[in-house]
Amino acid sequence: MRTWFRCLYLVVLILGAAFPAFGGGIDNKQNYSAAYVGSLSRNGATDGADVAAYNPGGIMLLKNGLHLALDAQPFTFDYDHTYNGETYTASPDIIVAPSAFVIHKSDRWAAWGAFTINGGGGETDYTNGNIITETIKNSASLGIFTNTGYTAYEAQTGTTRPNSAILLPDDTNSATLTNPLAYAESYDYTLTTGLAYKINSIFSIAAGARYVWTDKNVDIRGVYNYTFMGTPGSESVVGKYEQEADGFGGIFGINIHLSDSFNIGIRYDTKVKLDWETTVDSATKGTVAENILWMNGRVDGQSYARDLPAVLGIGFEWRVLPKFTVKPSYTLFFEKDADWGSQNGKVYKNSYDLGLGLQYDVTERWALTAGYLYIDVGINPDDYGIIERMNPPLDCHAFSLGTKYKMTERLLLTVAFAGYFYEDATASTVSLGAATLTPEVTYDKTLYQGGIGIQYSFL
Repeated sequence: MRTWFRCLYLVVLILGAAFPAFGGGIDNKQNYSAAYVGSLSRNGATDGADVAAYNPGGIMLLKNGLHLALDAQPFTFDYDHTYNGETYTASPDIIVAPSAFVIHKSDRWAAWGAFTINGGGGETDYTNGNIITETIKNSASLGIFTNTGYTAYEAQTGTTRPNSAILLPDDTNSATLTNPLAYAESYDYTLTTGLAYKINSIFSIAAGARYVWTDKNVDIRGVYNYTFMGTPGSESVVGKYEQEADGFGGIFGINIHLSDSFNIGIRYDTKVKLDWETTVDSATKGTVAENILWMNGRVDGQSYARDLPAVLGIGFEWRVLPKFTVKPSYTLFFEKDADWGSQNGKVYKNSYDLGLGLQYDVTERWALTAGYLYIDVGINPDDYGIIERMNPPLDCHAFSLGTKYKMTERLLLTVAFAGYFYEDATASTVSLGAATLTPEVTYDKTLYQGGIGIQYSFL
């Protein structure tokens, strides 16, 4: 029975989220600013208003005054699911992730705020279906979405199906799912505010509060075509729902300014507890899709846990030559300590990323940047749940180029570009008896991101 329910869980009509994962762990994101896009390493930064998000203790090394910054990071991507000899690709839409920063600094104190997207951050649209819709079709043909399947699930979980709708099995091993669609949109909007304090010429500290509100929309559909007892039939399946969650956390930072040529930044973002409340769309209620949602833990009016994990960021800036600065960063994501409901225990280690940023000051006003980032995620494809399958977390190598131009003493323009090249990974076949529930699938993706930022300082 456990094997049966393990297979059932892989029937992922119900996506938890869909978002391009870059510059972060499985859920957390780090691409808050154009300066990050251009260097992929900002944990030790002291040279822009975005330090409010990356190194709040480093705020005290900015000039006194009011600093305002607006950034936008447009990106596009190529996400592939390859199975049964075919490749299914997500539509490569252009999506823009905005951010904003404000800092008011005096000699000893500073107040700061930031608007960023710390998770989610986009749309994913498989207009020809993907491994999720394939699993739905196979599951239906094997009779999982029948009264027998529902009854077994009710006995196992002590829950009750929403309605009596079913999908008949296929007795010819030739069922299809026509006009498949797998779409999801998710954004984790984050507001942060805090204070920074200069202890002495070496040490500065910062602390702040964070509010995260996240919104998720999911639409999975297709027409299930089958033959039962010699009679062909078809049934439309529309699984559509919305989820919302919000929560509070904290952010703490310390900056260690050992000399004018060497600086260390340390930041800790606490976990944000998130419980996603589900609202099933009226087009899904009363249909078989509502029952499939129920069998995968998505019930109208109920919620499930998916915390935003805590983060530790460490970095430094080392001015090796008068015009050349090296900026390494290390970021650790505490996913094993987060409550992810049914996914608890699937993460075998905490994810991390390693970044190396370089900056060359061509003139006093103009600088060039470059960066490299390695992302190591702590989950295997065989353990992907309903969130990871739409947008699989994969190990990654990223490269970037950028430029900073001080248009005036107060106005700074940043323009950058980065490419994220993920290592493909394969999940094993999942069988139900002698039949295939989920075929072997190889996940692959590439992402390209731009960045443009404007900062104005009232000095």
